[in-house]
Amino acid sequence: MALKEKLTSRLAIKIYIVLSSIFILIFITDAWIMPAIVHSRAEITIPDVTGKTAEEAMALLAGKDLEPQVYDTAPHPDIPPGHVVYQNPVAQSVVREGRNVYLTVSGGEERIAMPNLRGRSLRDARITLEQMEFRIGKVAYEASDLPAESVVSQNVAPGKRVAKYSVVEITVSGGADIEVEIPYVIGLNLDEAQQKLLENGLRLGTVSYNQNDSFLPNTVLAQDPIAGDPIAPNGAVNLTVAR
Repeated sequence: MALKEKLTSRLAIKIYIVLSSIFILIFITDAWIMPAIVHSRAEITIPDVTGKTAEEAMALLAGKDLEPQVYDTAPHPDIPPGHVVYQNPVAQSVVREGRNVYLTVSGGEERIAMPNLRGRSLRDARITLEQMEFRIGKVAYEASDLPAESVVSQNVAPGKRVAKYSVVEITVSGGADIEVEIPYVIGLNLDEAQQKLLENGLRLGTVSYNQNDSFLPNTVLAQDPIAGDPIAPNGAVNLTVAR
């Protein structure tokens, strides 16, 4: 065998021995050494840190020889920003000391950018707000160069980020001698009827009460003027309500 071939063969053997040794060391570490280290650690019951500030939660977990980490931020309607919403593993889980505990922190109530309603028809504005989970509040009318029944202004500025279900009041162009159609509110409770009148640019007039055991108290029994009649913007609608 040539010298070059002998050297190559010896090098290959050495490489094989080194790789085999590394493999055996990894196997031994994974199979015996690491489990022995892990099982030598004390068991810890994870405390409940939801609702606490991230700083309080991390200090509490670290004091239990755990490794807390802020993993994510998520919107939450009730838990204030910076407070823990979820933890993983969950509270009362039994783990070994040194275990990572991942925290999800509240980013506060989800907020949505308000659309620009100016120039849109009242119907389009209603649909847009409902689809974005806003509520339409009072509708007022004013003289404007914009076409009748189109939005002139809104009380929440376009682009402003506000909470879901926020109430948006809008002002609509009255055009020339515009009249509003009175909505049907019989069968609604008094609060619902008033809200519906406001949404149609009208206001609640006189409320009178009649004893009527067939309906729940505050249920609208009659309205004047009747539904479908035209009326000037901001006109009053009188209601008769069950006592």
